[in-house]
Amino acid sequence: MSTYRGTFEHDSFFGWLNLLKIRRLQVLYNVGERPPYPVIISKPTVGDVLRNLNKADFGLFATVAFLGFFAARRATLGLTSTEYIRQRGFSIAWNSIMMAGALFACMNSNNRLTGFVDNGLQWRRKEQRLTKYDFTSEFEEGTIWKFFRLR
Repeated sequence: MSTYRGTFEHDSFFGWLNLLKIRRLQVLYNVGERPPYPVIISKPTVGDVLRNLNKADFGLFATVAFLGFFAARRATLGLTSTEYIRQRGFSIAWNSIMMAGALFACMNSNNRLTGFVDNGLQWRRKEQRLTKYDFTSEFEEGTIWKFFRLR
C-alpha cells in the first residue's frame, strides 16, 4: 500500500482504482508540456501494450467481467421469448462487456507506457513545462508572415 492515503500501488490488483481519481486525461496538453509521469514508449505497438499488462489491468478486467455478469443477467431477464433467445442475449451481452473490460485494461496499459498513468517512475525535475526555445519569432516579425501567425 502506498503511504498516500486513498491510493493503491500502480501494479497491484486494485491499482486500476487510481484511474477514478485521474482527471488529467481530460486535459489537452500544449506544445512543450509533458505528461505527468515519464514516458516509457512514446508510440507503443499492440505487442508493447500486451506485454505491459500487469495485475492492475487484470483487476480492471476481472471487476468489469464480474459486474458485467450480473448486468447482462439483469438485462436479459426481460426477454420473454424462448429460452434460446434469452441465453443468446446473455452470452452476447456478457461477451460484449468482457471485451469492453479488455479494452479498458489495454487503454490503461497504453496510458502507463505513454506516461499518463502512474508507471512507477518519477520525473527528475518537477516543473510541468519543458524548456523550449523560439528561434523564429524575431525573424517572422520582420516579414509578411507576422500577419498569418496563429499564436
